[in-house]
Amino acid sequence: MMKSPLKTLPLLALLGGLVSAAPVTYTVVAAPTLNLMTAESATVAETFVARTAEVSGTLSFDATTRTGSGKVTVDGTTIKTGNTSRDGHMRSAAWLNFDKTPAIVFETTGVKYVSGDQYDVTGKLTLNGVTRPVTSRATVKLTPASEATRAAGARGDVLAVSTAFKVKLSDHEVRNARIPNQVSDTLAISLKFIASDK
Repeated sequence: MMKSPLKTLPLLALLGGLVSAAPVTYTVVAAPTLNLMTAESATVAETFVARTAEVSGTLSFDATTRTGSGKVTVDGTTIKTGNTSRDGHMRSAAWLNFDKTPAIVFETTGVKYVSGDQYDVTGKLTLNGVTRPVTSRATVKLTPASEATRAAGARGDVLAVSTAFKVKLSDHEVRNARIPNQVSDTLAISLKFIASDK
């Protein structure tokens, strides 16, 4: 069944407005139900997933050229694993040293459009005060302001970002006798958040 041209005009106008946009700055919204970082450690002896919703930062996105950049920070002191004793160990100097260097920081060095909402991202990851290069595939979806986005706590247009990559603890000078038998040297990181332009 053919759609009425009159019904499609508002949609085309909306898309046209997005396509003609210049680079826009977006700020990560404090949305504990939508923002999430997880880190999974899996070994024969023990598997656990660490979680936090404390994500902050800013991004720049150009809908015309499909380019962008950003810097996102996760507060390591808020990460929980489901075990209070393990959480305390993780914050100590013997592990991730979050009591001294709480910030986990990802800053982009390059963003390349792939297709759809997919982008290849290169950047720098700082963990335990040590910075190393990292690459990932990210999904970046731009949504105009609506009742749904406002209900999520965003006042303007929204970027929804999700990505996943792996991190080696030893690359960030995290060394402990329990690695790699009880705790894996490689953590599977997943990060998702929303950012608004207002």
